[in-house]
Amino acid sequence: MTLRIFTCTLFCSLLTHSLLLAEDKPSTVDAELLKAVKTLDAAFSNRDKETIRKMTDPRHISISPSYQFFNQEDQLKALPELKLSLFKASPKKIIRTTPSSALITYEANIEGTFEGKKLAKHVQILECWIKHKGEWLEVSYQETPLP
Repeated sequence: MTLRIFTCTLFCSLLTHSLLLAEDKPSTVDAELLKAVKTLDAAFSNRDKETIRKMTDPRHISISPSYQFFNQEDQLKALPELKLSLFKASPKKIIRTTPSSALITYEANIEGTFEGKKLAKHVQILECWIKHKGEWLEVSYQETPLP
């Protein structure tokens, strides 16, 4: 039993240490992922449906206080209803869950409307990305209002 506890403790310690090191040293994979995030953000700003379709999973889930979409097509149909005048994001934090998946968290200040209703002004954002056939795809996006 003691060996089991020691092994578990050692594993957790090594995992924590490797996660801390990974966060301190941005990799080329992280740079590639952040480039994909920037491209997708620009596609939403420009209402570029083809780029959004290419960079999101068909089962993409997007949830915010103002809207909910449970697939890519519904979100693309509603894209004209999203009007942003400001989207200022804090630095993004990447949490590598596997070599081909990552979570990205950050805060944003937003001004705009969806279907004529004001969007939450200050939000925490969580994006989930996977690497599929050599390309990063966003599979989910969630905004949570902050005070």
